[in-house]
Amino acid sequence: MLRSAHLLCKIQARFAQPAFGERFASIAGMALRPFPSYPACPVCGDPAANAATLGVSWAWDTERSAAVGRFTPGPLHTGYAGVVHGGLISALLDECLAWACAVRMRAYCMTGELDIRFAAPAPIGEALELSAWSVESWGRYVRAQAEARSAQGELLASATATFVAMDPARSAALHAALSVRPGDFDVLAE
Repeated sequence: MLRSAHLLCKIQARFAQPAFGERFASIAGMALRPFPSYPACPVCGDPAANAATLGVSWAWDTERSAAVGRFTPGPLHTGYAGVVHGGLISALLDECLAWACAVRMRAYCMTGELDIRFAAPAPIGEALELSAWSVESWGRYVRAQAEARSAQGELLASATATFVAMDPARSAALHAALSVRPGDFDVLAE
């Protein structure tokens, strides 16, 4: 068990996600506002709180009015033969969509329905660029769309979703559990 844990740490270190500023430095022209993170989250969490987290940092692209993120999958994210597992891509799209919906509703939101279309295999070791934007809202509901693209711009997957805004008390409770850094986009206050 100790040997496998050591091997896991070595693999994770090799494919560790870069710091937030480095992650988006190569995307020219973006005016980004980072979102807070939930330390125990399997997608955006802190490795100190969740060793299995993907550690994705999300941001709001103010010019495109879209939530954006980037993730480079490693060998632990393989579905088969050097291709990223579709469930992992689904989780990434779901979280990106949640941020786009939170901005639109000024409340944190939960997934009501998620429809994903896979267009091409996503290779292990190549960055996935994710973006999501809201399309319409009515009452507590919001519909949004998202894409996962290769660093070269090839569409790998797209999603359409309906989210439900949390009530103010639940949104505030979630917000209190987030790790908020100075300068983060506070969707409840802005």
